[in-house]
Amino acid sequence: MKGSYGSYGSSVPGYGTSLVDRINLYLHFRRYFKLLRERWLLLLIFTSIGLGIGVWMAVTKPDQYQSTATIARASKMQLQTGFEETGATVETLLALMTTETVIQRVLEKLQQTKDLTNALVKPDISAKQGRGNMFYLVVNSTNYGYAKDFVTAWASEFVDFQKQQRRGMVSTTRAQVEQQILTYERSLEQKQQALDDFRRKQNITSVQDAGVAAQARLDRTQAEYANLQAELELYENAKAETLANQGLGSQPGKGPRTGSRASTDDSDDETVATGAVGSSRYAEIRKGIRNIENELADKLTQLKEKHPYIIRLRESLTRLRDDLKFELQLVEEARLGQIEALKTRIRGYPKLIEDIRGEVFELADTRNQLLRLESEAKSVEENLTALKRQLDAMGRVSTDDEEFMVVQAGVGSAAPVGPDRPKLVFSGAGAGLALAIAIMFLLHRLDDRLENPEDIEAKLEEPILGQLPEVDKRHNTEGYLLLTRMKPHTMFAEALRGVRSALLLGPDGASKRMLAVTSAVPGDGKTTFTTNFAATLAAAGNRTLLIDADLRRGNIHNYFEQPSEGGLTEVLEGRMKVDEAIHETQVQNLWLMRAGERPSNPSELLLGSRTKELIEELRGRFDYVVFDCPPLTAIDDTFSIAAYLDGLLFVVRAGRTSIRFARLAVNTIRQRGAPLVGLVVNGVPIDNPYYYYTTYYYASYYHKPLAPTDAVYADRGRSVQTITAPAETREAVVVAPVESGSSGPSSPKKDS
Repeated sequence: MKGSYGSYGSSVPGYGTSLVDRINLYLHFRRYFKLLRERWLLLLIFTSIGLGIGVWMAVTKPDQYQSTATIARASKMQLQTGFEETGATVETLLALMTTETVIQRVLEKLQQTKDLTNALVKPDISAKQGRGNMFYLVVNSTNYGYAKDFVTAWASEFVDFQKQQRRGMVSTTRAQVEQQILTYERSLEQKQQALDDFRRKQNITSVQDAGVAAQARLDRTQAEYANLQAELELYENAKAETLANQGLGSQPGKGPRTGSRASTDDSDDETVATGAVGSSRYAEIRKGIRNIENELADKLTQLKEKHPYIIRLRESLTRLRDDLKFELQLVEEARLGQIEALKTRIRGYPKLIEDIRGEVFELADTRNQLLRLESEAKSVEENLTALKRQLDAMGRVSTDDEEFMVVQAGVGSAAPVGPDRPKLVFSGAGAGLALAIAIMFLLHRLDDRLENPEDIEAKLEEPILGQLPEVDKRHNTEGYLLLTRMKPHTMFAEALRGVRSALLLGPDGASKRMLAVTSAVPGDGKTTFTTNFAATLAAAGNRTLLIDADLRRGNIHNYFEQPSEGGLTEVLEGRMKVDEAIHETQVQNLWLMRAGERPSNPSELLLGSRTKELIEELRGRFDYVVFDCPPLTAIDDTFSIAAYLDGLLFVVRAGRTSIRFARLAVNTIRQRGAPLVGLVVNGVPIDNPYYYYTTYYYASYYHKPLAPTDAVYADRGRSVQTITAPAETREAVVVAPVESGSSGPSSPKKDS
């Protein structure tokens, strides 16, 4: 199927390639080709203008001659220590070479020469850097002799001017340096005096002396404060038994012991920190209790409970236990006393630490001030030393030494070096082409007409009932296109059948019998679509009436070669009966009610009560009635009859209808409450990869290609391969043709 033919016998564009290639490549470049095709005249005009300007400049511009001079910069000047810092940079020297002062001196020198008083014009001059310390002076002029003498004088005058500048610069710089040295010497004396006064006032000799003792005292006080807090915490957490075992009762003032466990048999004894351990009466009592308990247990195996010896042992045991309790009370009182003493000592430490810290901060500020004064004095001293070194180096520089010297002057050829006439011509043409492209794309950006049906549907927010292909008007010799003159299976006829199926087979298709077709602006192909759409309905066996409701400029009668009189205008005015205004056509099951004479009050005529009565009468006599209404943005006649109809079709011409006008018309339909059924996109290019009839229907569904010699028209023996689709006038381009049928009445046949 790769070489299949479309309705005109031409191969289908894009078929046989992948969908990605057709969309990403072909569609992308096609829009630019279309832009060039539509605005090629703009491209031609601006390119021709630019080419003409380029040719004019190339012809009128005189020949130019060039002469150069070479100047070398002495390297010994750059080796002078200190003076190199005041030397000019390359950018400064290039600017100085072309300054107005130097050029004016050159012109004055040339005017003093008798042979050059009649020089043509001021030449084109430039200066550039060469290799190393070389500089080149270039002069372009229409007079070769003038260019040669000008560059020679230019080199000489610049060297003289630079020498004068250098002498003045050395003298000026030396005076400035001497003045700076005096200023820095006075500043150094002031800094040294301020430093000495500060040291005497603060009683310090060096930076290391400031704040060292105060910082050591602060560290020592903070360590004591931390130790006291730790000791207080230990006393608060310690038990009386533990302190008694460590000898607190017998040695008051000693702290609890650190790092060892008390020698006691009780399992709940604890180990606490710091303090010396001395002899303790508590330990002796505990030892005595253990001895008596052991002896009592031994004697009870030999003696009875009431034996005098046993009784004495128990009395001794009771007495020792009472002494033990008394000893624990003493230890607890000593612990509480120690806690109060520690709290008293700790209470004074925070203020003492803050006082010492403030003293440290004050001394630190003093230290910083001392460092700042020393740094300022050192900086002034270093600057003074550098200035003295620079002054000494300048003293060794001789003002008679030349910094620049002329190596060559007046070098050039008598042959012209310009202008580049081919470049001028191509530049003019290129500038015109670039300007034309810029204007084309600017107009393209300002153009709100859309070609892709998906974009039109998204912008207008209405469903599309069908897409009708574009037809070339050059192949339509009849002027008005009608289905009866075409073969039945053309791309246009199938597209129109798709619109019919989308309307009739929709959810409310059975109730859509009274239809109106309108558009936003004239030239959208509305009338041609309406005529052939009505013929499509009639070809399906439906009794169809086509009414030309455009009372101002209706021309449907031209499609059927009938006169315009005797139609809707006469019926609404009561001058003609309905049956007299309905005329047969050559399409079977299709009747026509022409627009009639042009009335003076079309809007008032359509608003009358006779319009509603006419529509109700026609509803009972025909299966479908199709009204061709005028555009919405031009006049308001469509809404006069839209309220009595079942649906409204809105025609949009792809790539031609302004989306701004179309959106305004659709919004007006919504505001008036008219029953808008959907959109019909007219004039879709058949080479658009998104157009479904292009690749699917004719390249995939139909396997038999249409021979290039087959005629599109079905009658009269025509052999035309392409057809046109005029709109309301003979100049319209796009149409939606349908299948052909024979003339004459037939029995109604509903479309399933």
